[in-house]
Amino acid sequence: MSAASAYTAVRSVAETPDAADLVTRHAELVKRIAYHLAGRLPPSVEIDDLMQAGMLGLLEAATNYAAGRGATFETYAGIRIRGAMIDALRKLDWAPRSVHRKARAVAAAVQQVERRTGRDARDAEIAAQLGVTL
Repeated sequence: MSAASAYTAVRSVAETPDAADLVTRHAELVKRIAYHLAGRLPPSVEIDDLMQAGMLGLLEAATNYAAGRGATFETYAGIRIRGAMIDALRKLDWAPRSVHRKARAVAAAVQQVERRTGRDARDAEIAAQLGVTL
């Protein structure tokens, strides 16, 4: 979320009592999602950064929520909060998703080779597991 859209969301929530009430009642949801997500991230990721991004997601959710669509606000906001946190993390990361996907494939191949052989994997074995040449 850009600074301009964050400012717009804050103004919109401030002008709408129902939206402001939703934000107040569901602020704890941001904290819960941030701690849950942080458990699967490197220690270098700060909880406060996740919570800040999550609060922007909550503001956006409160502004855009339509009760008639069948989802509760908590469900809708939870998805938007988590999405805002992940978006913030992606903006901080220099590597595209394909690099992360390939790194996970290599890590899985190393683990499979080590489990099968009972020792540290060699480069040639990892390459064979991945189906690539050195």
